[in-house]
Amino acid sequence: MRSFYSTGRMGLLSVTLTLGIVMLTTTAYAEPRKIADADTVHGSATHIGKPGYHKSFAGAEKWVKKFDDPARDKWQMPMETIKALNIGASDKIVDLGAGTGYFSLRIAKAYPGATVYAADVEPSMIEYLKEQTAKRALPNHIPVKINTGSAELPGKVDLVLVVDTYHHIDDRPAYFSALKSQITRNGRVAIIDFTAESPEGPPPDHRISKEELRAEMKEAGYVLDSDIALLPYQYFMTFKTE
Repeated sequence: MRSFYSTGRMGLLSVTLTLGIVMLTTTAYAEPRKIADADTVHGSATHIGKPGYHKSFAGAEKWVKKFDDPARDKWQMPMETIKALNIGASDKIVDLGAGTGYFSLRIAKAYPGATVYAADVEPSMIEYLKEQTAKRALPNHIPVKINTGSAELPGKVDLVLVVDTYHHIDDRPAYFSALKSQITRNGRVAIIDFTAESPEGPPPDHRISKEELRAEMKEAGYVLDSDIALLPYQYFMTFKTE
């Protein structure tokens, strides 16, 4: 959970985000664990909700075994989720926190006329994504290195996909408010993240409820577009700008 940087494309549209100490991590989920006192978080007076859950995802090869474990497919339901996104044949999509490309690679293959920007903060993930792009011959799949202090999107996009990454972002209303100018008029933000009851996901104190998500996105200037009841461990909501 990032400045966006992409090669092999025309132009960059840059928006600088004041995120404080932000860690935009990969599309990921951490093993549940007992919450220590040091993990206790406090709401900020400057924005709704909790600070982001900061966790390192360096070392792509290590994380491939977890993120791309076939067992994940049973509850992440990737193809059903992609179908529910209602992607247009020529859409431009940014997968924020793409990680090892669990979703971005699938979307690029399913929609060869679309452009999929696989965005991640970890250099090793970007290198892995580049290798997979070449290996799978997916010219429409573009790895995008993101810095933690600013974001540069590759022009306006039709869909911002945020899977298992929202809870990693600091000052989420400010971040998504800044992204509004980078989304097309009828574009959407799709957020998938873990419920409080899920056996997968970050420590309980770092999970964001649906109510918190709606409040934060409202503060950022979005309205709820859909609340999709599909996934057993996660909520799945899409938003449009007001």
